[in-house]
Amino acid sequence: MVERKKKIKKIVKKWREIEKTWIGDVVYAILGLILAYVTYHYILAFIFNTPTPVVAVVSSSMQHDNPEVTHYKWLEEHFGYNRSYIDSWPFPNGFSVGDMPIIKGSKEYKVGDIIVYKVNGVRAPIIHRIVKINEDGTYQTKGDNNISQFPYELKVRKEQIYGKVIFIIPKLGYVKVLINRIFGVMW
Repeated sequence: MVERKKKIKKIVKKWREIEKTWIGDVVYAILGLILAYVTYHYILAFIFNTPTPVVAVVSSSMQHDNPEVTHYKWLEEHFGYNRSYIDSWPFPNGFSVGDMPIIKGSKEYKVGDIIVYKVNGVRAPIIHRIVKINEDGTYQTKGDNNISQFPYELKVRKEQIYGKVIFIIPKLGYVKVLINRIFGVMW
């Protein structure tokens, strides 16, 4: 037992020496990345019941730059929704590039929910609002700031949906936005 304690003390002493060098910095950086990966892909994914619990907003499709035209007027003309009904939806003012929505998987989605979903042929997930539930149970979505719907938004199946936005952390996603814009990377 005494021999084992001596070995442990020796290892700890050696690590304390290494820790003060650039090698220690690299080891801690790698451990930090591993911890972040495990936290995101396993812990948060389990807690929020989705493989995509956190996203960074990289487009302006949910901003309210001109909501009178792109949001309220469009919804009234296409679905007959009035302003008070639209304003009762979650996150009635949308959100901006660089914001970081927290996503939770759900068994049910309703008109007004902002969902994150995948589209074949598109690398990044889409984050738009449900504007209608079709008779066949599929969903129609639209970005609050978009002039109209894209073809892929007319029949979003439940299997495509990662979850709905339950909380937004403002501006925390700018690191991803900058990497995306500098290197053209979508992750």
